[in-house]
Amino acid sequence: MRTYLIYFFLLLANAAFAQNPTHKARVSAQYVKVMNREAFIALSAKYKGENGFEPASGLAIQVYKKMPDDSLFYLGVATMNPEGKTKFVLNDSSLAKTKESSVFTYVVKIENQSTYEDSETEINIADAYLSAAVEAVDSINQIRATLTDGSGQPLAGQSLKVQLQRMYAPLPIGEENYETDEKGSITVPIEAPMPGVNGELTFEVVLNESETYGTVKALVTAPIGTPIVDQSTFDKRTLWSPPSKAPYCLLIFPNLIILGVWLPILLLIINLFRISKAGMNT
Repeated sequence: MRTYLIYFFLLLANAAFAQNPTHKARVSAQYVKVMNREAFIALSAKYKGENGFEPASGLAIQVYKKMPDDSLFYLGVATMNPEGKTKFVLNDSSLAKTKESSVFTYVVKIENQSTYEDSETEINIADAYLSAAVEAVDSINQIRATLTDGSGQPLAGQSLKVQLQRMYAPLPIGEENYETDEKGSITVPIEAPMPGVNGELTFEVVLNESETYGTVKALVTAPIGTPIVDQSTFDKRTLWSPPSKAPYCLLIFPNLIILGVWLPILLLIINLFRISKAGMNT
């Protein structure tokens, strides 16, 4: 009898496990710093499902900062969107340096999830600063950027790329990558004229996905573009405008046609009424 009971409870446990399967989510964490704006951890997660790898939408990930004594300081939670991606914005206290080290260590954990196994991912990031400016030399505009570490020392041999902000995707400028010199600097000429709203162009200088420094980005705006002529017809009367902006010809001629059709009908009805009234009087 005791053996049957053991088998019975084992079957119940297996059934419960089959009804609530757990997935092993693969979490990717990337440190991103936009100079003078924000710093955040870009997170993405996916798991292997029946149809291959699928986004781990709705997955809650706990974010911690590792302290010098190896303890973990809780920063908050990030929840994945339907595409399995999100970003966790780091505040000033999250980015505070310690006297012992200039390296930031963050730990992202999956904890106490009903459908995902517990796991953790650690990222170690050294602080870096990137500055950029647009200057004119011999009537030729150029971008000068300088990359330094947390103590202000130049970082040589790092690959930077320059691109122009556009609506759908950045437009690369010059070569694919530029390597910083011994002063941590690069100089990129802007030779071809490019259009911009009111003549303003916004450039990005990016240290992309460095294993040591993460992604560091500097933005610079300068009025060196060719002004774009506004060709919008939003405030004009066109066929594709809303009813309040319909062309006058579409308002006048259809109404004249309607009046031309209904006016004889109304006159005919009036005359028939007069004829019938005259017949009744005789």
